[in-house]
Amino acid sequence: METKNPHPENETGPDSDILSIISPDLVSLPVIKEPGITEVDFDGLLERPLRLKEDLKEGCGGQVWPAGMVLGKYVLRKRESIRGKSV
Repeated sequence: METKNPHPENETGPDSDILSIISPDLVSLPVIKEPGITEVDFDGLLERPLRLKEDLKEGCGGQVWPAGMVLGKYVLRKRESIRGKSV
């Protein structure tokens, strides 16, 4: 027995445009940060804070990422045990 799609306008096939059936409500638009300077001292692990220029006009690479902050703190906490080593 063949079943019919109750919404044939939502069928995908070689001639359909999948983007036309996806609601913009499913995905929120990204928040674009304004360019600026961020100072980071890794919770006091640095004597002087790093000054980082953030600018996302060329994409998402020009910003401080949370994972980078976690890695930076880890390296600073373990700096004596990793001094002189390489990866």
